[in-house]
Amino acid sequence: MDKRRDSEPIDLNNDISLPDPKGDGKSLVPVAQMLPARAASWSTRRIGLIAVAASLIAAGGLWFTLGAGLGPPSIPTETLVAGPVSRILAVTGRTAAETEVNITAATSARVTAVLVSEGDRVAAEDLLVTLDGNRQQLVVRQAMSSLDAAILARQAAREDAGRAAALGESISATARAAAERALERAENEVERLTAALEQAQIGLSDFRITAPLAGTILTRSVDPGDQVDPARVLMRLADLDPIHVEVEVDETYAAVLRIGQRADLQLAGREDVLAGRVSFIADEVDPVTGGVRLKIAFDTPLEAPTGLTTVVNIRVARVADALTVPRTALLDGAENGPAVFVLQDGRAVRTPIDIM
Repeated sequence: MDKRRDSEPIDLNNDISLPDPKGDGKSLVPVAQMLPARAASWSTRRIGLIAVAASLIAAGGLWFTLGAGLGPPSIPTETLVAGPVSRILAVTGRTAAETEVNITAATSARVTAVLVSEGDRVAAEDLLVTLDGNRQQLVVRQAMSSLDAAILARQAAREDAGRAAALGESISATARAAAERALERAENEVERLTAALEQAQIGLSDFRITAPLAGTILTRSVDPGDQVDPARVLMRLADLDPIHVEVEVDETYAAVLRIGQRADLQLAGREDVLAGRVSFIADEVDPVTGGVRLKIAFDTPLEAPTGLTTVVNIRVARVADALTVPRTALLDGAENGPAVFVLQDGRAVRTPIDIM
């Protein structure tokens, strides 16, 4: 207990020794000077004692907190090792066929038969749909009949012209000229009707719809009995060998794109990552979307439906010796540029970096 008299001054300008937060007993927690070193009244001394007591209690609480292991929060650090780094352009696209066509009718008619279904594979010139061509068949028969009659008329004209030529001077020149003109007209008529027959036969082929190329029937929207016309799409046919992925990249990145750049692809519903490369870059920017169209070819051909969502990572650049920094550690300074904190001699030092 303090043996000083009430009038004896209390010196509050001293350090109070507290247990070190680390447990070594050597650290000092200073107490700020609250009163000058002079004689004070009891009320003043009482206030000073209360302040000292409060300081001791606070310091004791600090010691208890630090001693209990609840000190300042630890900041996680990560040791970086230089190595090869690739700059990746991540985009989303869809699988597509190299060639895809819409199958339509060349004329208006009623469907009599549909010979394929969705998913069927067909060869070029395979019959897909037949239409009711009865009227066109009548046109063909009429053209054939007219041509036959014209051929007979030409034969008769040839015979008349031959007789006129054989008679020579025994008939008038006018008669001989008339026979020659009749033969010429007959020959012209045969040529005209031959062309009409060919046209009618071509028209008849319009009632048989065949595959323009080998491929797979993607969709079919026609059934027997339907009335169709040239504006209606009956089915879609695509050559799925090989299949590729089509993506659209913002024009900002157009300058870094090159044919042959490597890419990693992951199709929706699949966990494996497939290798590919940039096989096509469009020569124009879409004025509506501001994007550049790309095609990504698979290294190994695969079977997949068209229109399947695919995540594509295009490797647009590669650095042999670089550091990879976690995004959470990146400081984006508007004036000084990007930076990170680097631990140096126990201190976090803001360090500028270059981002590839």
